[in-house]
Amino acid sequence: MFDASRQESLPMSRNALMRGASAGALSFVVFSSAAAQEALPTIDISGEQRPVAGPSRGKLQPPNGKLQLDVASQTGSRLGLTPRETPSSVSIVDRATIEARGAQTTQEVIQRMPGVVTSDPPGSAGAISLRGFGASSVTQMFNGITVQYDAIAGRPVDSWLYDRIELLGGASSYLYGQGAVGGAVNYVSKIATRGEERNEALLMGGMWFNRRASYGFNKQLDETNWLQFDLSYKGSQGWVENSNHNSGAGSISWLTDIAPGLSNTVAVEFQSEQRDAYWGTPVPRPLGGTGTIAWGTFGLPVLDLKFDPGVRFKNYNSLKPVFDQQVLWVRDIAEYKLDEETSFKNTFYLYRADRQYQNVESYRYDATNTLIERSGSFATRHVQSLVGDRLEATNATTLFGLESKTVAGIDFSLNQQTRNGSLESGLAVDTVEPYGYSAYKLYQDNPAATSYVGDARSKLYTLALFAENRLSLTQQLHLVTGLRWEKISLERFNYRIPTLPSASNPYGNPAYFGKGYEPITWRAALMYDVTKEANVYVSYSTAADPPSGILLTNSAGNLRNFELTTGWQVEAGTKLDFWEGRGSATVAGYFIERSNLTTSDPANPNNVINVGKQSSNGIEANVGVQVLDNLSVQGNAAWINPKFESFEEAATIAGTTLRVSRAGNRPTNMARWIANGWITWDFLPDWQATFAARFVGDRFADNANTMRIPAFTTFDAGLSWRITPNAKLTAMLKNMTDAAYVEWATGGTGPLLRLGQPRTFELSLKMTF
Repeated sequence: MFDASRQESLPMSRNALMRGASAGALSFVVFSSAAAQEALPTIDISGEQRPVAGPSRGKLQPPNGKLQLDVASQTGSRLGLTPRETPSSVSIVDRATIEARGAQTTQEVIQRMPGVVTSDPPGSAGAISLRGFGASSVTQMFNGITVQYDAIAGRPVDSWLYDRIELLGGASSYLYGQGAVGGAVNYVSKIATRGEERNEALLMGGMWFNRRASYGFNKQLDETNWLQFDLSYKGSQGWVENSNHNSGAGSISWLTDIAPGLSNTVAVEFQSEQRDAYWGTPVPRPLGGTGTIAWGTFGLPVLDLKFDPGVRFKNYNSLKPVFDQQVLWVRDIAEYKLDEETSFKNTFYLYRADRQYQNVESYRYDATNTLIERSGSFATRHVQSLVGDRLEATNATTLFGLESKTVAGIDFSLNQQTRNGSLESGLAVDTVEPYGYSAYKLYQDNPAATSYVGDARSKLYTLALFAENRLSLTQQLHLVTGLRWEKISLERFNYRIPTLPSASNPYGNPAYFGKGYEPITWRAALMYDVTKEANVYVSYSTAADPPSGILLTNSAGNLRNFELTTGWQVEAGTKLDFWEGRGSATVAGYFIERSNLTTSDPANPNNVINVGKQSSNGIEANVGVQVLDNLSVQGNAAWINPKFESFEEAATIAGTTLRVSRAGNRPTNMARWIANGWITWDFLPDWQATFAARFVGDRFADNANTMRIPAFTTFDAGLSWRITPNAKLTAMLKNMTDAAYVEWATGGTGPLLRLGQPRTFELSLKMTF
């Protein structure tokens, strides 16, 4: 019998050595290479650099050229450090780069950042994997605020609202709270800004009736007031049948200088989206003996998940599927600068989201591989609200003759979510012919026979105290530390009939359930400036995650007796300029371990205990070079080695349910190799050509590692013509080879493949005035 786990398991001694290969050994390698870098003068080869459009200040490099290493980041630290000064892997994609890459949604931006794989399956529309971790282990924030429901709230929205997107790799709960073992993504919105006046508009049209119309401005009203406004509409017929999409998004903010050193900004954002959901494409069952074998059967060899090309554009959802949301953000940001050394900032925030789902969610081939069995009829509505306040103080001073900068603060929030699901779930709907199926031919296909019925409400109270410090031990050696303490209280109210514990549900479903947590997470890092243009660093950081799923929506059985999981990371790397300032690069190696994952109970497979362990080690590189005045190249690559150190799942073998070890296996949707690249060429004074490539290695759709998702490569090309100094016409051809690739997959007895967008042509006109 084939044992898939043998493919990737290693002897313990070799495994221990591999853990140190990416972090410990790399620190010596990068230190040696950086030490060899001489202090060379930086030359300006790109003309006048653009000022930052948004709340941060600094100098931005042209799109797809040198890396954005010298702009203040909001994600890697609260101290206002640039990526070059931060002893962690920090990547920034600014507004101009978003537009140059033709990225219309937030997910299209982050999926090209180092080491990221992402998709938007309706059940987890903010799906992301980073450094071998995903789901609740990657925090997705909006302007530094997590809604603690990231795998759902992080669904793609119109990128027009955002000034930039930042990515922080590795354990970082010490910054933003529980979660973030694998890293954090921060979506930074456009906001009213001093000294910059802009008026801009965008019109776009393309295949699949893709369309977009956007407008925005930032304007100084008088000597003390600035106003920002942005509005965007985005729609599509969808490349998969019955997948129409319409969305509107907007933001408005008002910045006023109340008194010398004192300012206040009020910012409001909204998002509204109506989408006909596409859950995925089913895969024919594998053949065995004289018939077919159900996916998920114990002992299957490793098989590639291949869909029938004849159903590439089919959608087996219901006639009127629902995957909608309405989101409102309100922030009030008060800033006071007492003097050159001390400042204060208070952020009050309010968030409300209303999400509706009404779908037939599961499709699989029958035993003859000739029909599709549709099931999983379900409807639900999630209403979430978050209100909180964060107060922080920053002070720069000298301690015993050493330069020191400290930020400390307090953050309190109340997060509530009410879920109202229909009573039926997972029931069979019908069996249909795969090629001729069309939702429009059906007279009865109602997935929500009971509509929305009150289910449960969860309340999450969080009080956090945090502090960070950067101490310059010498002019070249810096110690960066961070600490966060949280007090988390979870309450869950069951609106349905309570149930007693049973063999199938050992914890039952009580009328009320409460649980408290007090995680302490921290970071300590050393950075050494070898020269002004090159440094090396090493850091140790910790994180805390829910044992499984999301705190707000988890069941009592998954949370009742469990503390948060614990995670830690060691990282070493370098950030440097080279080739007389024409190029810049970052290299990082890391090892991450997360303990106390939930797994099945040896005595009762229906019960869970948290004894599992997961690890990941890898290397990331990010490089940008201005080869010539009119030619730039940028690229990133990541090698990731994620695995279960200890983890067991229930499997049915010869009619008996047993525990099966997945130790040594790779978690789902995690690729070993990920790479992205761009070439930008200004071949004539008003003409620019771009070329982009993306490679994602193979992945698995199940923890048994028997369902393999094939690797894929895509290519994009663009051509821009600056008609006038204030108008630019851009043609984009995405997935120019029409590769039929899998973006994301789910396993089980009927694996579903979330297919990527086919070849698509788009034409856009950008105007500034």
